[in-house]
Amino acid sequence: MPYCGRTIPSTVGSMTLHAADEIRSHVPVLVVGAGPTGLMLGAELALHGIQPLVIDALPGPTGQSRALGFTVRTLEIFKQRGILDRFDGLAQVPGVHFAGLSIDGDHLSSTMRPANQYPQSRTERVLAARAEELGVPVRRPWRLESLASTGAGYRCVLGGPAGPRVVEADYVVGCDGAASGVREAIGMPVHRTPPSVQMLLGDLRGCGLPDEPFGVKHEKGMVMSAPLGDGTERVIVCDFSQPARPQGTPVTHADIRAAYENVVGKPLADGECLWASSFSDASSLVESYRSGRALLVGDSAHTHLPAGGQGMNVSIQDAVNLGWKLALVALGHAPDSLLDTYQSERYPVGRELLLNTAAQGQIFLRGPEVDPLREVLRRLLDIPEVSTRLADSVSGLDIRYDMGVPGALPPVGGRLAPDVFDVAGTGDDVVGELRHGSALLVLLTDDDSVASAAAPWRRRLRVVRARPRKPHRTSGPATPPNLFVRPDGHIAWAGHQSDGLLPSLSCWLGEPAA
Repeated sequence: MPYCGRTIPSTVGSMTLHAADEIRSHVPVLVVGAGPTGLMLGAELALHGIQPLVIDALPGPTGQSRALGFTVRTLEIFKQRGILDRFDGLAQVPGVHFAGLSIDGDHLSSTMRPANQYPQSRTERVLAARAEELGVPVRRPWRLESLASTGAGYRCVLGGPAGPRVVEADYVVGCDGAASGVREAIGMPVHRTPPSVQMLLGDLRGCGLPDEPFGVKHEKGMVMSAPLGDGTERVIVCDFSQPARPQGTPVTHADIRAAYENVVGKPLADGECLWASSFSDASSLVESYRSGRALLVGDSAHTHLPAGGQGMNVSIQDAVNLGWKLALVALGHAPDSLLDTYQSERYPVGRELLLNTAAQGQIFLRGPEVDPLREVLRRLLDIPEVSTRLADSVSGLDIRYDMGVPGALPPVGGRLAPDVFDVAGTGDDVVGELRHGSALLVLLTDDDSVASAAAPWRRRLRVVRARPRKPHRTSGPATPPNLFVRPDGHIAWAGHQSDGLLPSLSCWLGEPAA
């Protein structure tokens, strides 16, 4: 996208053009796309014992920052992986919003709060450094030219600075965005909804914009503005009176100023435009996140109105759900059917994401005719249960997976493990033990029978003795004494004795090694 009429710089920071001999002829997993999603997936695979190859068609990061922060669930994931403190300078906000209607953070089912004013470009730098630290090769500028199934994987032809190169990949994952080449190559059908409204976006300096990150609805449109923490201000303008321009049409500073003045009724102060773009409420969802040994993650699988900044966050969560499963299957530890749970668990999340954002668009980005509905919703938010339901839905906190094994789990089952336990003897957070990549068996009693039952899985499972933190806050029923926590932090089993534990371990970690 254009930088307000200027040429986009070809690189941001240092860049190395990699020769063909640095591209391996065979890789267990080829990840296409080195944005936040691809970088997170690459690191997750490496953490769990697989060294993927990550490629990207661009010579370097664009430096553009569509996403500007993190939802609570993403912050919880970063904490689990031990990298939360790498995102220095996070500006946590006291609450969230649904369609511009503010919801206090006390209604969230977490003690954490979301963070904003953190440009996507900085997020990419942090995740790229982590991928490098874990030995993940990221190659630029290499693009996927073609993809052909071999039965045992894919024959991938890559184009790059040293000419075409053939790579045999056991698995291919598309993290290459809305115009995914992987999705097109495997012929995955996409269900789309056309755009009905368009917004202009700009990063400005020296305009003195108010801090209104949740947006303000006016009679003629909507305006959202907020500082980015480096002297830059982000503004988004939706002018109801203007027809949508064709996708890809350059956006200028003059366009943004004209739309702002028409909606707000006063001129936008003179300043400098660093970057401008446009987006709409068009959405898409693939028919399936998986086709054989090819998988789709993030925007390659789902696109939507970026209401509440959920897009990048859901994409990172897709990557964390897939990474450990793909690693276990690729290493031969778990059956291929484990990958089907990526579809069964994340597809409903994507479907709900499109529903959630479309509802916000209808309430926030329409004219006065929807104001009565908006007022009714505002009043409903006075009911704590309604506020919690909507706050959790835009924060990723309402996700509960079906653990798929016989026997009933208590309400805590399927949810992310709560951060209310400390490791016995050290006082460290139990969730921090997930940074190693393995699953956890959290023992809250001195009974060794549960640990003994799980002994055959010890190579894929860390046994942690823990104690409840006092005082602690929980948002649901009391947690059972012992927990089996999957590598992505979700509770797969809970109980006092080992009943039901072994089927759960086999389901999620595969059969134990001889």
